[in-house]
Amino acid sequence: MRDNKFYTPVGVRDILFEECNYKRHILHEIGKVFLYFAYQQVETPTFEYMEVFSDEKLGGTKQKEMIRFFDRDGSTLALRTDMTPPIARIVSTSFAEQKSEPMRFSYFGNTFRYHAEYQGKQREFSQAGIELLGADSSDADAEVIAVAVNSMLATGLSHFQIIVGNVEFLKGILEETGLSTEICNQLQIYIANRDYVAAEKIVTEYHIPQNIKKIFIDLPKLVGTLEVLEYVNTLTQNQKAKKAISRLQELYQILCYYGIEQYVTFDLGMVGQLHYYTGIIFRGYADGSGYSILSGGRYDNLVAQYGVDMPAVGMVLKLNEVLLAVQKQEIVIEYKKTKTLVAFAQKGRKKAIEIANIYRKSGMYIEMSLLGEDIAKNMTYAEKKEMTHVLYFIDDESMKVISLADEMGGFTVDMPITELILPETEGEKQ
Repeated sequence: MRDNKFYTPVGVRDILFEECNYKRHILHEIGKVFLYFAYQQVETPTFEYMEVFSDEKLGGTKQKEMIRFFDRDGSTLALRTDMTPPIARIVSTSFAEQKSEPMRFSYFGNTFRYHAEYQGKQREFSQAGIELLGADSSDADAEVIAVAVNSMLATGLSHFQIIVGNVEFLKGILEETGLSTEICNQLQIYIANRDYVAAEKIVTEYHIPQNIKKIFIDLPKLVGTLEVLEYVNTLTQNQKAKKAISRLQELYQILCYYGIEQYVTFDLGMVGQLHYYTGIIFRGYADGSGYSILSGGRYDNLVAQYGVDMPAVGMVLKLNEVLLAVQKQEIVIEYKKTKTLVAFAQKGRKKAIEIANIYRKSGMYIEMSLLGEDIAKNMTYAEKKEMTHVLYFIDDESMKVISLADEMGGFTVDMPITELILPETEGEKQ
């Protein structure tokens, strides 16, 4: 019988040294971008009442995709499946009086869900994202996309693209078909699944205006920049669809002001999987990842479900995919490694610890040996860890400086401790 204490559950895994260093670096760089754009960080609970995530009116997480359990009073709890609903709850309970002014939130955390279609049946997902509430404008939409682009650049990625659509466009042309709600819903499902053959079959079976029929047939090709928007604008008379196109045109102009238009492509066939999207919707893709590495959009109806009616737009970076893309694109991330091992004989312990503390306070990474007095053993260990020096303290007055990085095979120098070059302390600098 398998002893489970040696295994992780299906869908979760350990992150070890090198990958963990990459992840910490990426989180740090993304966090700086969030702050540059004035997004303040909040933390939400890892688990909440199931109802926070399961609002079916807005396409919440299906219960079968949640990791659920019960607390002692019988309430059903769920591990966090999405970061946005908890922030909507925070806004409605703690910031309701500020609903007339913009609010910017950022977050870092893990989400959990059963996701059979995701690679490796992963169930724990690291995320970083932002939410901009209280502003319904192209400027707000553009700012969120600008944060997304700058966050990707901060990780070192350069080969990526953000695909932008507007769910109001599809709603408008569906209205213009004159078809029943049931058929329109089926059309939307086909388009969301990129089943354009099935969608074309429906529009050719029914009597709908030729211009709208052409839009549906051309949907797979309606990908590009301003020329695509201008072309589609000539094919529809629906005011909702035209307004959506106009919003995308204005968005593109603002993105040009940010200088990031080269990273943005429009796709008028993009449909949100979550019903709470009400305007722009976007996903980011990068070389090296088979899945989207970020997603976002406008969700003006979500916060109202928590008691405060206010517009909102946000985005989330999928750090699992970002890490994979960084590694696949062979981006080298420089991070400090321990280069010096401090070893000592028993009589040199006190001085070794004192000197190590001085170096650490100056910003150096120092590892204290726990291998005893055997110099050869300490050198072998340091070489294995790819360190460059061993400082061996014999007593309070004498030491050995052992270099492991010299091209001639290294060298050892016996010297008094008083000749050791130490960094300046804060007091000496003053």
